[in-house]
Amino acid sequence: MLRSLILTGLLLAAPAFAETTALTIAQDRYEAGSALRFDGPEVADLFMAGNRVVVAAPVGGSAHLAGRRVTVESAVAGDLFAVGYDVTVSGAVGGDASVSGYEITLGGVTGNLRAAGAEIQVGAVGGYALITGAEVTLQGAIAGDAVLVADEIDFGPGASVAGALTIYAEDPANVTVPESVAPAARVKIETLDSYDTGDWEHRMPVRVSFWSVASGFLMGVLISGLIAALVIAVAPKAVQDLRQLALAHPGRAIWSGFLVTSALAGSGFVLMLTIVGVFLLPVMLAITGLAIVAGYALGSYMLGVGLWLAGGWKMPDGVPGKFGLACLGAAVAGAAWAVPVAGWFFVLGLTMLGIGTLAAFVLPGNLLLRRAAVMS
Repeated sequence: MLRSLILTGLLLAAPAFAETTALTIAQDRYEAGSALRFDGPEVADLFMAGNRVVVAAPVGGSAHLAGRRVTVESAVAGDLFAVGYDVTVSGAVGGDASVSGYEITLGGVTGNLRAAGAEIQVGAVGGYALITGAEVTLQGAIAGDAVLVADEIDFGPGASVAGALTIYAEDPANVTVPESVAPAARVKIETLDSYDTGDWEHRMPVRVSFWSVASGFLMGVLISGLIAALVIAVAPKAVQDLRQLALAHPGRAIWSGFLVTSALAGSGFVLMLTIVGVFLLPVMLAITGLAIVAGYALGSYMLGVGLWLAGGWKMPDGVPGKFGLACLGAAVAGAAWAVPVAGWFFVLGLTMLGIGTLAAFVLPGNLLLRRAAVMS
């Protein structure tokens, strides 16, 4: 989860810095850009984000992938985390698989499977399977339990479930499970409403301790700092320009962030009015969510820098010092959440500051912010 959020920051920062961004830390590989293809050498963990993402060489550990079209042709020894419009996995997954998209096609998964999408085809699964989609097709054997939440379910000739099979459907009367898939004694078919409004609360009571809250706060600060540190390490000059621009025109940057976020979120609803564009709605919503994450991380870094400079101290030169400033800003922003109403608006403004500044380097000319006035 931690390193997946680092990849999110790299994905959103890449368009502003370069066409393709690549970074190797120890045995882990990070790549972000438009069209990406990983063809070796083998790495421990792989992180890729772009428009077109292809994994054509084996991955020794886990793979974290995000893109419009994601294709995994080679084996992944560890876990697979993939999100995109079209996700196709033909290589074997040695661990668990967590996949989200519109069209999903999966081959063999040795561990557990968690998939959510519209059109989903699933092969063999070595553990349990939790699948949510509009159209779900099972093509292989599932060794453990299976929970299917779908409008339409098809079972291929090789489909079978060794454990309990639970299906949530709009009309349970229209769902038929062949004996070759699972005997009736192991099949349970419920209405979709029972999945949405079932008594999950008393089955899984929530108990929040002080240490869980404190650890969550510290983890959020650390994640925000790591995203900023990674981007600074990849493109220090670009981050310096971003910092100067935001501190020179904070009000204009916040207003620009509102405009960009409104345009991203509003475009999704406009796309719903068309026939073709409706399929792009999940992509636009994903881009909006990623922009908010990147904007919050950048805004926290700007806050930390502003507080540091306001104290009369010099800007640190190395990445560790700037990582500390990012953590300082994230800690102050996190503490602001405790203030009713005002805290929410403060964090919102901070996020809009980051989004507006990023957008100034993506959009042409001085459309939102006057870059030439502050950039050397």
